[in-house]
Amino acid sequence: MKKLRVLVALVIFCLVSAKFFDVYSALPKSYTMYYNPIGTQFAPSLLKMLAFGSLAMGAGFITFTILALIFGRAYCSFFCLFGILMDIIRRIVIFPANSFLKKTKLGKFCAKNFVVQKYAKARNVMRTSFLFIAILSIILGYGALFGLIDPYSLYGKIMGGIVHPTACLIVNGTSQALYSFEIFAVRPVNGDPTIPLALFGVSLFILVIITAMTALRGRLYCNTICPVGAFLGFFANFSIFKISLDNTKCISCGMCERNCKTQCIDAKNKSVDFSRCVLCFNCAERCPKNAVKFSFNPTISKLLKKSDGNAETQSNFVSQKISRRKFPKLALGLTAIFCVAGKKERKQLRNRKCEKSKDCCDATPFTIDGQRPDKRLTMPPGARTMDNFLENCTACQRCTSACKAHILKPSLTELGLSGFMQPFMDFSSGYCIHACHECSKACPTGAIKFIGGKEKRHTKIGTAIFRQELCVVETDGTDCAACAEHCPVSAIEMLPYGDKEDALFVPHVHSDVCIGCGACEFICPVRPHKAIVVQGVKTHKKAVVFDESMRIYKPEEEEKKSDKKAEEKTQPAPQNDFPF
Repeated sequence: MKKLRVLVALVIFCLVSAKFFDVYSALPKSYTMYYNPIGTQFAPSLLKMLAFGSLAMGAGFITFTILALIFGRAYCSFFCLFGILMDIIRRIVIFPANSFLKKTKLGKFCAKNFVVQKYAKARNVMRTSFLFIAILSIILGYGALFGLIDPYSLYGKIMGGIVHPTACLIVNGTSQALYSFEIFAVRPVNGDPTIPLALFGVSLFILVIITAMTALRGRLYCNTICPVGAFLGFFANFSIFKISLDNTKCISCGMCERNCKTQCIDAKNKSVDFSRCVLCFNCAERCPKNAVKFSFNPTISKLLKKSDGNAETQSNFVSQKISRRKFPKLALGLTAIFCVAGKKERKQLRNRKCEKSKDCCDATPFTIDGQRPDKRLTMPPGARTMDNFLENCTACQRCTSACKAHILKPSLTELGLSGFMQPFMDFSSGYCIHACHECSKACPTGAIKFIGGKEKRHTKIGTAIFRQELCVVETDGTDCAACAEHCPVSAIEMLPYGDKEDALFVPHVHSDVCIGCGACEFICPVRPHKAIVVQGVKTHKKAVVFDESMRIYKPEEEEKKSDKKAEEKTQPAPQNDFPF
C-alpha cells in the first residue's frame, strides 16, 4: 500500500507541477485534456461545482468524500499536492540522519530533532475553528481568505510565487549569457515573469513555516489548519476500513508511533485516532510484528466507543467537549472583522464613480497607485463578472504561471484587502493575446471559465480611454499611430489633427468595438502616464465587429470632394449674351 501511495502521489505531483515549470507554455493540448489531474483537487472541485452549479464539476469533491467514508483520508496522501510537498520536504529534512551523513553533526542533529515523532493530543478546537472559517469565507464569497488556508492554494502560492519566477529568471539569465557568445540556442521567456518582492516574500514565508512545521511535527498542518483535513476527518470516523493495532501481536515497541506522520498513534495504549490518519502506511511498514492492520470494520458503532477509557484517544473528535473556547472565538472574530472590512471596502470602491468615463457605472473600481485615475484594473477573459472572479478565485497562482504573455500578476493592494494575491492584468509589459486561453484552461475553481479563441476575440473585458493632452501629437507635434497599428480588432481610427498641411493624426477609439486587450496601452510610448489606457468593465460583454461603415475619416470621399471643387474652379464661367 505504501509503494502504491508513493507511486500515485509522485505521478499526480509531477503532472500538476509540470505547468509551473513550463516557462514557454509548450505543453500540448492533450496535457490539459487528458493528463492534467487538476480536477482531482478537493477544494477547487468544490468551488467549481458551486461556480457552475453542476455536480459533474464537483466530481473530485464528491469522490473523495465518499472515499473518506470507505477508506478514510486517502486524499491527503495520495492526491493532495500540498501534502505530497510536505512529504518531499520531510524526506529531505531526515535524509542526513538516514544516509552516509548520519555520523556527521548534521546527521546527528536531524536524528535528534526531526526523525522521531511522538503521539500528540488532537487539536480539535483549532481544526473545527479553521473549518468554520473556510465555510464562512466560501459563503460570504471571499476566495482570497479561503486561499490562505486551503492546501491547494498554498501549494500554488509556493510554486507560482517562487518556483515559476525562479525558473523563468534562470532561463532568461542563461539566454543572456549565451547571447554574449553569439549562441542563440536558448530563447528568453515572453513578457516579464517577475513578481513584486513583497509577494515573493509572502510565498517564501509560507514555505519556511510549512518546512518548520513538517520538520518538527510532520503533518501538523493537516490536523490543525487544513479545512480539507478537518472535513474528511469527520467522515473518516465512520469509514468502513480503518487502521488499528492488533493487541495479540503488538508488543508496544513504539515503532509505529515514532514513524507516524500525523502523531495519531498511541503505542502505549494501543489506539489510533483515525480521524487524523492520512493513510501514509509508515506504521505498517515499520512494525516488526505486523501488528498494524488496515482491515474491514464490521461494526461501525465501535468507532464511537472508547477504546481504553481514555477520552484523549477517542477517534471521534466531533463528540469531544470543546472546553477551550478562546481560540475559536478569536479566530472567528478576526474572520468576521476581515470580512466586514473587506465588504465595506468593496462597497465603497464600487460606489466610487470613474472620472471622464461614459461607462462609469460598469467600470471596475480597482486601480493601480500612480497610474491615471481613469484607468481601471481588468478581469481576465472568462471571468464573466468581477463578482464571480473575486468570489471564486483562491489566488492559487496557476493562471499567473500559465499566462503566455506574463501579464497576469498577483495583487498586493491593487484589489483591496479582500483580494490579496488574486491576479490582475498588468499591461505594462505585454497584452492579452487572442490565440491564448491558457488562464481559462488552468483555473481549477471556475473563477476564469474556459473561453475559446473565437469567442475571446469578441469578448469585451474593457475599453481603451484616450487623452489627447498626453499624446505626443499634442505635446511634441509628431505623429505616432502605434496604438492603431497594434489594435487587433481595428477599434482605433486615426483622425486628422490640426492643419491639413501638417498631416498629423490622433487616435479615436470606437468603444463598442474595443475589447480591452491592452495592446494599445502596452505599446504607447508616453511616460509616466500613458496617453491611452484600458478601463476594465465589471461585466464582460460581446464587442461589436468593426465595419467600414463605422469609419469616421474617409479619405476617398475627401479626395472626391476636393477634386470636384478643383474642377469647378478650373471650368470657365458660362457666357450669357442676354445683358439682363
